[in-house]
Amino acid sequence: MSEALLLLAVAALSAGQVLQKVAAARHLSSTGATRRQWLRVLFSRELIAAIVCLGAGTALWLAVLYRMDVSRAFPFLSLGSIVVVAASRWLLRERVSYYRWAGVALITLGIALVAST
Repeated sequence: MSEALLLLAVAALSAGQVLQKVAAARHLSSTGATRRQWLRVLFSRELIAAIVCLGAGTALWLAVLYRMDVSRAFPFLSLGSIVVVAASRWLLRERVSYYRWAGVALITLGIALVAST
């Protein structure tokens, strides 16, 4: 049960990060954002969904902390980094360098070590 809540928290927090990027990319100009563009971002569906995801992720994280030792649960938040890198590559079509993938591999190893204790 605690592990499922933890994975849901990571998924919600990661989705919130990706949705923030989508909102910014869709509504802001790369040459400099105007006040009107910022307002468009602040009230966009993507940013509102991001806020909902981040709020849900935080609520789930609190439920995890109630049930698990923080020393065991906290390293699993690093799964969010892995999810966001993967989503940026496959959903947002961003270029991800080999060094970043190597970092993802190291994070995965670290999470595996924590999980084994």
